[in-house]
Amino acid sequence: MKAADLNYKLEIEPNKEEFAPDQTSVKTNPPVSVTLRQQFNIKKSENENPIIFSCIKIGNTLVFTDCDNNRLIICNSDGTDIHHIPLSYRPYHMTVVNSNSVAVSYSDRTILIINISTGSVTSTINTSGYCYGISYNDNNLYVVTDRSIIHVMDLRGKVIRTIPLPSYRITDITVDRDRLVCIGYTSIYCCSLDGKLIWKFEKDKFQDLDGVTTDNDGNVYVTDYNTNTVVVISDDGQHHRELLTKSDGLNEPRGIYFDKKENILLVCNYLDGKAFLFDVKRKST
Repeated sequence: MKAADLNYKLEIEPNKEEFAPDQTSVKTNPPVSVTLRQQFNIKKSENENPIIFSCIKIGNTLVFTDCDNNRLIICNSDGTDIHHIPLSYRPYHMTVVNSNSVAVSYSDRTILIINISTGSVTSTINTSGYCYGISYNDNNLYVVTDRSIIHVMDLRGKVIRTIPLPSYRITDITVDRDRLVCIGYTSIYCCSLDGKLIWKFEKDKFQDLDGVTTDNDGNVYVTDYNTNTVVVISDDGQHHRELLTKSDGLNEPRGIYFDKKENILLVCNYLDGKAFLFDVKRKST
């Protein structure tokens, strides 16, 4: 565990919840394949030490949270024109709001709406608890608060409703159509938007799940920090496969984002500044 993480990972999960599918029946054939499109380094120099927690892709612009240097890193999708947006807080999770703006969560009870074109903070939202995973859908922010509940709020910070979480140690979430996918360090949960559990996936090998995203078919992609992998799980939670591994260049990956317009998967390593773009294709079944 790196020093930057010591205050981020705290509790130990209680007894395993029910609803887990019979893992003996889980197959390993989600119908997707990936091809490397681009690999690049977002460090401007060897003296830089970015610690990348999350990433997103907006058109041809890539955005990364550098949590150890209190900044966003911005570049083109080919890794050129790297520049920074300095921040007053340590950024962790991030979500796309529109073509120019992102919402960034901070563990100190703050969310910032940032215009990545101008580099300006357009809104500051103070929350009642510490913030973790964040996702934007249908004009609302879904924010994991104190890892025990999701606050659904508008962009002014007004809480519209709350959603109970299936575990008290949820770190990251993404809203996919009428479903909410959230992860703890060892488990992936798919819930309805009112918090009802639809399915749960866990496997002993994966003990440090960090980032989560979904594609147009509802397949779930997660990074596993310790095994240097990206795992894909089918939309029903019944099929899984290690899609990317260390042989693909992954080294303690954390950030992951699926561009649904272009079917491109963005993955970034935590410590070495390397980022990868993969074309994702649906296999015929």
